[in-house]
This record gives sequence, structure tokens and C-alpha cells, in this order.
Amino acid sequence: MKTINSIETKISQLSPGLMEELERYLDYLINRRVARKSKKLKQNWAGGLKNIKLTAIELQKKSLDWRQGKNS
Repeated sequence: MKTINSIETKISQLSPGLMEELERYLDYLINRRVARKSKKLKQNWAGGLKNIKLTAIELQKKSLDWRQGKNS
């Protein structure tokens, strides 16, 4: 309870404008926490490369070329 009393004391010292900003920030924190919990791992990418006729090494070299801007 000491923490809550400390927070309440600090809140009572805020101006009305800062109180509104604090409320928006609290809403953000609450929604961020809820959004993280509700996300599930999607694996809709699985099998996306099954038609590629390259070995893992060849694909790795090709991706390095793409990152370096080579279009071969």
C-alpha cells in the first residue's frame, strides 16, 4: 500500500494537463499488456519455400546477395 499512497501523492501534485497525459499513458500501458497476451504465434509461412529448388547453402548465399543489393 505504501507504493499506491506514494503514487497518489505524486498524482495530486500534477497539473490538469499532466493528469490527462498520465491517463493516456496509463491507457497505453494497459492496452499494450492486453495486446501482448492475446497474440498467438502464426505459422502461415510454413511450406512457403517448398517450390524453391535450392539447397539451404545456395539460398543463404542468394539472401546475402539480396541484402547487399546484388540482383543476380
